[in-house]
Amino acid sequence: MLCVVTAIAHAQERKAVDSLTFDKPITDYSIDVSGNIYVALEGGSITKYSPELDSLFTYSPVQVGNVKLLEAGNGLRIFAFYDYYQEYLITDRFLTQPVRAKFSSATLDFVEIASQSQDNNIWLVENSGLRLVKYSPATQTILTETFLSSIVDSRNPSFSFVKEYQNQVFLVDKNSGIYVFDNLGNFSRKIPVKTDKCLFYSTKITYVQGNELIVSDLYKQDEIREKIGHLIVKNVMLFKSNVYIIKPQKILRLQ
Repeated sequence: MLCVVTAIAHAQERKAVDSLTFDKPITDYSIDVSGNIYVALEGGSITKYSPELDSLFTYSPVQVGNVKLLEAGNGLRIFAFYDYYQEYLITDRFLTQPVRAKFSSATLDFVEIASQSQDNNIWLVENSGLRLVKYSPATQTILTETFLSSIVDSRNPSFSFVKEYQNQVFLVDKNSGIYVFDNLGNFSRKIPVKTDKCLFYSTKITYVQGNELIVSDLYKQDEIREKIGHLIVKNVMLFKSNVYIIKPQKILRLQ
């Protein structure tokens, strides 16, 4: 983890060595285990970039619609959730052979957020029932469910991100914090922050709150905080010696 600590400690001294500028807003983004970056733009296109920000592959959807959540964690199966159409997309690492499917209306009502689980099922939040659900796309059935009304301490929760990582499920409510569950959906703890999304690197969880980047250990009490200035920043991604600044229509790579 020395590279991560060094990246944060010297972030103010680093300079941008590469950048990407987009003509449309970024709706979501993800990074895989090899440091490749995936970016979804308004309209639904998804592009894969190398760690040096070279364009590799692009997926252009037939049906226009914004990606609310993009997940490329394992680098092999890329998952995209389109909340407007209540659909999800699964494609390979070359962004080819896409499979797009709808959630079962007989099983679920409105899905607010969704992401692929480590066993290729789907974690999602159903808004009307306010429940965290593990859903099987193969059988279109609910495998587990956790009702959130007694867990989420926000009158108007707004779920923006969910991800399973190292046998834990992280659910972000922009209004109250990050809620952590085990892989059976049992509530474990809450991280009291206001953020849109959390990211992971090895045993670290990272997120932006206000003008601070916060890096915490998942299993210890270690925490690093770094000011990121007064720029409008969506998030900061870390990979080895690289620091990626995600802005609304731009990505900067710092070294």
